[in-house]
Amino acid sequence: MIDPIELKTLLRRQNWLKELRTPSRCYAEAIDRAWKFWTYYEQINRDYCPDDPVYSIINSGALSLTADHLTAQAAAAGQGRILEFITGGEAAASAVNRIYVQRAGTSITGNSVITPEKFNSRSPAASGVYGKAGTQALVGNPMLVISLNAFGGFQRWVAAPGEEMYYVNSEVISVRSNSGTSTFGSTLVFEEL
Repeated sequence: MIDPIELKTLLRRQNWLKELRTPSRCYAEAIDRAWKFWTYYEQINRDYCPDDPVYSIINSGALSLTADHLTAQAAAAGQGRILEFITGGEAAASAVNRIYVQRAGTSITGNSVITPEKFNSRSPAASGVYGKAGTQALVGNPMLVISLNAFGGFQRWVAAPGEEMYYVNSEVISVRSNSGTSTFGSTLVFEEL
């Protein structure tokens, strides 16, 4: 019998290799690929690992140097992991922006809550806190840096197996601009364990 955790790892590895070999050509294609893959992945969760639901949060708006574009916080005794981050520029002119994905301690300041979207309608409500506009202080170094042109540029980061960003016991992960305040549409795909 196949271990469902091994099957999920194999699926993520295949998805990651596919993106490396044939990258998405545009933001819409990246979103379409992500939804198709995570819907299939969530089917495995529903059948074999119902305690590992997959969710997403989205935000479209101007980046800020002092407030989060997206924020993820684990429940007090919970755990999650970021599996994918997609962002695309919506600016009307060329502008270079640098986005950091970084830890931010264990409390959120000034958060505007976003209700996570379930990839499986049978999944429970997410137990963590998710949102945007958090102004909490960042800690440590960035785990991921994405630089791109806001004039139509986009980036899809898919975690290779073992490279997922974990957040546990009230830890906060912030997605925030380090340089530039252009308008972006972003999607964060995560799994609560």
